[in-house]
Amino acid sequence: MVEEMKVALRLEEGENGFVAAEEVERGVRELMESEKGKEVRKVVQKMSEEAGAAMSDGGSSVAALGKLVESWRRR
Repeated sequence: MVEEMKVALRLEEGENGFVAAEEVERGVRELMESEKGKEVRKVVQKMSEEAGAAMSDGGSSVAALGKLVESWRRR
């Protein structure tokens, strides 16, 4: 999600395999205050809009589901 989709920021794990509260705080601040965070929010907003369009009446997801149901009915 960090590298491929660019919709997250990397958080570092501690030696125990968990992410410390301080690291979560750092990540949230980076997401909300930095230029990198602004870019992530922009990508997420675009993906949200595209998903909404795909799921709306006439959207690609609705159309694909309709085709699937129709193919089942023909069997």
